[in-house]
Amino acid sequence: MQDYYETLQVHPKADAESIRASYDRLRQRYDPAQLEGAADELVELARRRRDEIERAYAILSDPVRRAGYDAELIAQVAVAPPIPQRGRTIASSSVSDDDDLIDYRPLPPARREERPKDFNAQPILPPSQTPHRGGRQTEGSQRLPVWIPPVLIIGVATFAIVLFTQFTTMSGTPQSAASGAGGASGQSGPSTIGQPTAAPTASIDEVINQFEAQIAAARQVANQVPDNANAWIELGNALYDSVVVVRERLDGGDQSLHGIYVERLPRWLEARDAYAKALKITPTNAVARADLATALCYYGVGINDQSFITQGLSETDQAIKDAPEESRVLLSKGLCLVSTTPPQKAQALEQWQKAIVMPNVEPGVAQQARQLIAQYSR
Repeated sequence: MQDYYETLQVHPKADAESIRASYDRLRQRYDPAQLEGAADELVELARRRRDEIERAYAILSDPVRRAGYDAELIAQVAVAPPIPQRGRTIASSSVSDDDDLIDYRPLPPARREERPKDFNAQPILPPSQTPHRGGRQTEGSQRLPVWIPPVLIIGVATFAIVLFTQFTTMSGTPQSAASGAGGASGQSGPSTIGQPTAAPTASIDEVINQFEAQIAAARQVANQVPDNANAWIELGNALYDSVVVVRERLDGGDQSLHGIYVERLPRWLEARDAYAKALKITPTNAVARADLATALCYYGVGINDQSFITQGLSETDQAIKDAPEESRVLLSKGLCLVSTTPPQKAQALEQWQKAIVMPNVEPGVAQQARQLIAQYSR
């Protein structure tokens, strides 16, 4: 059953005005005029997306049909079958309902650094290490409905993001860790900008699903606290990462992900929109503006439209004015320069070399700049 709220990118409790506004925005994004001269597969993808958007709006804009759809959605969630864990064989109903193997404990803080390439964001514990959780029912007693564990997972993720954004807001640092993932002095939220985000041994399914739960939770939080810039930045970061992880694998020669990347190209614009909402609240957040610029440039390359790259370069120029010594901004400026036709490699190398020698440059940013210099100096 299609989730029409997800299709229109609105909260299930959104009012008619919000639904209409989101519909108009998405319809404009997938307007055929925007893709003139683009690849046939991208045009076809846009056509399918427009059809989905029209169907979703037809249901959600009609109060009677929306009420009926909501009832069906609730009924479907209530009877949804359990989802087997990867790597487990479901031998019986007692095993399939066993959620003790899921580690619900909070993840360790990133501390403004990238996670290791083999970092597991959804740890599964072997039975011998399963912690005791008070209140769990013994075998033979009545079990919880099968839809509760997934709801708990999303709830924990949502709570973590809300707690994090509230902490960064109350700390009085508008460009702190959530303002990118390092703010004006640290590394931006997208986990990488010039190097692979996933381990080379990661399966295609792992690459594809890596950020989906994070996107869902971040979108829910952003809709609940729309005046919190950090919440929109977290959503932009999650969307950004979900595309760049595929892009980097594709650049590494894994052509099996080409179709997935084409399908995810519009997420660059979704990330741009999320960063733009954050910038309306904190206009001088140079790191968020730099990530917005990179998303525009990557999208322009993906659909072969230089106008988006021009917009991205304009955004990086503004970001440099706002924070001339921010190395992450220089990293983004270089990426947009090599995205032009023809690529402006010399100018890009100059930006990356400046980034390395900037005061207080983060180690991750310096490493990425060096990798880009080595790549484009050949």
